[in-house]
Amino acid sequence: MKTNINILILVSSFLLFPCVSEASLLEINLKQDSIYTPGSINMTMKVTNKANFESGYKLKISIFLTGTLIREQTIEADRDKLVNFELNVPEVFDKTEGRCRCELLIGDNFLEAQEVLQLLWPAVESYPQESIKDKQIWVYDTSGKLLDLFRKMEVKVVDATFKTARDFGKPDIVFAGQNLDPNNMRILNNSIISAKTEPVVIYLKQKQFPKESKIEVITDSNSVQTITLTRNNIFLTGLDFRDVMKLANNSNCLKIKTDEDTERTTNSWINEMVKDEKNIYSYLLTARQKNDVTVYCQLPITDSSDPRCAVLLKNLLTYAQNVRDEIKR
Repeated sequence: MKTNINILILVSSFLLFPCVSEASLLEINLKQDSIYTPGSINMTMKVTNKANFESGYKLKISIFLTGTLIREQTIEADRDKLVNFELNVPEVFDKTEGRCRCELLIGDNFLEAQEVLQLLWPAVESYPQESIKDKQIWVYDTSGKLLDLFRKMEVKVVDATFKTARDFGKPDIVFAGQNLDPNNMRILNNSIISAKTEPVVIYLKQKQFPKESKIEVITDSNSVQTITLTRNNIFLTGLDFRDVMKLANNSNCLKIKTDEDTERTTNSWINEMVKDEKNIYSYLLTARQKNDVTVYCQLPITDSSDPRCAVLLKNLLTYAQNVRDEIKR
């Protein structure tokens, strides 16, 4: 395996999501920590049962965008009852970091404060059509969610889910949707073989692969993730480390044997650090043997409400497009 690692991230689960300690008097949560704009910041707050006053609580809410206070509001609160806060935000044209701060007061006396980050994103952009107009893209996705994302990106694709290979010609790129049944994977592979072509095949987040693939999905949960990212990672353009950790949370990495065949090159772009010299543990890897290129991405893609998914999908398409152009040259 070729490696080019320069970044190490050690993140415990309490860093991935807002968490309340046992002694905390205040609980605060966002409905979504990453939203499209124009859109709404939706936040719920609650005074926990650790507070020892019966009444008189106030919640002072402050919303900051790029460090500037844009809204401040004080709300009366009762212990153990949810308080809802919603703020409509206009369209942004670049990824913008917001900060939602909530202070717990008794009268005018400060007791505690908590903050959560809110990421604002512009609407999904159309993918440059000129760059892929000569490429046929198959989408094999039983959920239909992947097709919806491509429509938003204005990318013309062929729905290969319910048809046979002879209906389509020769694909350049094939996307296999999330959580396919292994039998559906076999059908897809047979269709690709029947088409007598060598497309770039991209497997999105899966629960299981056919036994003959010799790829295992690791389902053992671990409270601490130690992840490495490769340098110049085209798959993560527009995403930062927190985005990666958010996407990796609740995702299961793949286990694949290190290359025994010298003709195949396997690169892990987002790697789970496990002391095992015989296997690779990866959330995103590419395997290539001559012109046969396969991408395995265990990060979620089809959540249409999470802007990070559309960014990652665009990056996967760009990679596949570049590989096909290279092969044709």
